[in-house]
Amino acid sequence: MSNLDILLPGALLVPAGKATPGPGTHIQNNQITASVLGRASTAKSSLNSTTRSKGSTSVSVLRPASRQTAPVLPSVGAQVYAKVTSLQRQQATCSIHALVPPSAAALPRLDSDVSSTPTEGSLEPRALATSFRGIIRSQDVRATEKDKVKLGDCFRVGDVVRAVVISLGDQGGYYLSTAGNEYGVVIAWSEAGNGCVPVSWREVLDEKTGLREARKVAKPI
Repeated sequence: MSNLDILLPGALLVPAGKATPGPGTHIQNNQITASVLGRASTAKSSLNSTTRSKGSTSVSVLRPASRQTAPVLPSVGAQVYAKVTSLQRQQATCSIHALVPPSAAALPRLDSDVSSTPTEGSLEPRALATSFRGIIRSQDVRATEKDKVKLGDCFRVGDVVRAVVISLGDQGGYYLSTAGNEYGVVIAWSEAGNGCVPVSWREVLDEKTGLREARKVAKPI
């Protein structure tokens, strides 16, 4: 669901029958899937001298090399990519794995569902050395009809979301917001465990079963 060069954990790569999983990947529902944040890499083994058959193609996900000596930390205004780990009635808990610094990501306008668009080409996320806890409160999911938000119709455990840090919070974690068109779910798995594609800002489609499920979907960037 994301068109970034950097792959997020859970991103689908190729069907398992077309390649073998390498480092940074695993097989889920007969699909080779990214296990870590990074870039896809393929390698083909040499000709087998015994069987004279062609070697298979291996698909890996390589973590990007760090260009900074100081650790990258989430800050207010930073755009982050986080995996939903639990859902409660009033909040969703996430683990933050990557971010785009505030200089490249614009804060959403919390008074409407229209937000400023970050500069194209500046949205490549940086992998974090360690994950951080993030919290999306029900009132921060969208800008309108906040009192009608049902978190179960917006996110599911295992989804990857694009959000923005609105507060450093406390020891409980960073407060995140998806109240903008470009924020929300970017990678989704259906209740049946299959990969999903977006069909609208509020629904995703299970590619195998054809069933639709409710989500707060992020606009592609």
